[in-house]
Amino acid sequence: MRNLHDYIKNPTHKLIAEAYEKARTPEELEAAKRYQHQLQDAMTPEEREAFDREFVEDHYRMLAAMDDDISDLRAEVIRQKMGDAPKFINWTQVATTYFGKSQSWLMQRINGNTVNGKEAHFNAAEAKQLEEALHDLGNKLLAIAF
Repeated sequence: MRNLHDYIKNPTHKLIAEAYEKARTPEELEAAKRYQHQLQDAMTPEEREAFDREFVEDHYRMLAAMDDDISDLRAEVIRQKMGDAPKFINWTQVATTYFGKSQSWLMQRINGNTVNGKEAHFNAAEAKQLEEALHDLGNKLLAIAF
């Protein structure tokens, strides 16, 4: 997991974030709010506009980092749940039938391979699609079991 403070570029925003992070009681939370307002009230209109813009940019960076963490966790859960199953499944058929993709595309995501310098993962929709594909395969196997 990433340290979200690493994605905060604005030094004033970093101070405010640290004040909120240290707050453990309602009183400390109120003190953090007062500190934030004190810092912001001391800014010129131009400084406040720049702060607000940078604040939004910092949060977009943090959200992107959290999305990456969620993708990493999702991929790890998928790998753990699969266990030995990949040995017994025709992944070429799964890839083409359920995703319209190649086996290599599917295996890159299952195994978390590096593709174009970044670890390949399923996005949320693809993870759901894989879950549905595996349920469908399981139901087909159960239907022929006797």
